[in-house]
Amino acid sequence: MDDQQMFDRNISVLWKVAKWLLKALVYFPLFFTSFIIVSSIMKKEITSLLGLSIVLLVSFILYLLVYFIKGILICLKSNNRIVWILPFIICVGFTCILPVYLVLDPIAYLVKSPSHAQTENNTVKWIFSIAFGVYVYYRYDFLTNAAPSIAVPAYKAGIDITTAILSRSYRVKARESDDTI
Repeated sequence: MDDQQMFDRNISVLWKVAKWLLKALVYFPLFFTSFIIVSSIMKKEITSLLGLSIVLLVSFILYLLVYFIKGILICLKSNNRIVWILPFIICVGFTCILPVYLVLDPIAYLVKSPSHAQTENNTVKWIFSIAFGVYVYYRYDFLTNAAPSIAVPAYKAGIDITTAILSRSYRVKARESDDTI
């Protein structure tokens, strides 16, 4: 293997690691919340492999719950019910606010320079942090009738339950997006 092939392979591995870290950052609220839930239930066993797998399972359940609430939101919005704003605020608040604060300090460290004024650094770090929050929002895309294939059953359940509860409601058909997760 020559140097170029080794370089290309290493860059490819680094790129895959960077994409997985970005996904982990996007789904951090789910991991964080599930860690809090599991650690309050399991106490000391959270450091074991069993504790880690339970955290991942609870994270997946929370992921499905987010798409269940998105199904409720889409059904309410399609039926012109103003109440759709409440699940929208819940979903956006849970999934988008924490990642913005999570990247705020690392971005501030990256843009820190002795030649710039502190107000310029604050502006730049907030612009990049909010841009990341917008990216996270578009990963979930709460106002679009679509869900990743793995979350379609929960999403469809949210739509079906809301349709059953509403009187004289318009039936919304759940759509599957191209994303797997």
